[in-house]
Amino acid sequence: MDLLNHHLVRAGFRVPDLQRSAAHAIEVLGLEVVATRDAELSLALPGQGACLVLRESTSAEFDFMALHTTLANLAEVRRRLTAGGIPILPATELEGDALRVHAPNGVAVEIGVGAAPARNATERESGPVIGSLDHLSFSAEDPGAFRDFFIDFLGFRLSDSFLSERHWLRCNPNHHTVAVFTGRDGLHHYAFETTDIRGLGQLGDVLAARGENFIWGPGRHGLGQNIFTYHLDPAGSILEVTSDMLQVESEEEWEAEIWEDALKSGVLWGPLPPAGFRDLSIPAVSEHG
Repeated sequence: MDLLNHHLVRAGFRVPDLQRSAAHAIEVLGLEVVATRDAELSLALPGQGACLVLRESTSAEFDFMALHTTLANLAEVRRRLTAGGIPILPATELEGDALRVHAPNGVAVEIGVGAAPARNATERESGPVIGSLDHLSFSAEDPGAFRDFFIDFLGFRLSDSFLSERHWLRCNPNHHTVAVFTGRDGLHHYAFETTDIRGLGQLGDVLAARGENFIWGPGRHGLGQNIFTYHLDPAGSILEVTSDMLQVESEEEWEAEIWEDALKSGVLWGPLPPAGFRDLSIPAVSEHG
């Protein structure tokens, strides 16, 4: 059947200090507050809908991810979920025709009918021009079950793997919109993108002015070919800002590769990751959280 193309539009977090987390998103990434509610802020890139939702809580947790797709694609996802006996819940984050499910590691996924977000290109006085929310990388005690859930039920495709421990999945030409690593169930990092390495240099300058620094990077990943930087947000979550992600232009010609070299899959050039980097994660909000 036809490919099920979706677009990542929003991610939600529970954070212990709502104002600090919002200030970081505004000052470092250039987001703007577009809606407020009791202990909740929605932030967006200029002129767009919310791409980041922050809710105050006692600890850092990953709340949800949301995808836009077509009416036909949503119908096919709903059919697959029903046939597989996967509980379908009402959407709480997306308006209109949408649904909510939980991945095997507990992560809430919403998918609904909507357009792909336009890429932001609004210039800033300082700091990088962030184009979009790019991808989410999760951790799971059973990464194979997570991979199969996104492929079998949500229509993602496998881009590449490192052995059976890590998998990168796409739902549009971007090499990965979702990735999963072996680890404690939850979120490993979230990523925004900028056009090129110049934007990453501007990001470094903004962090330095705030007395902060990268915890890894700049460098280039083998898997995905993207240039990366990682730093910690105020809640302690890993935030990647990336550029130059590989685009899969021909589905027919792409063959997923199983990488066996941990070093080359992680970094082609640049510094090695800090000790314990792969073990960092925040838990997903429980179904009753």
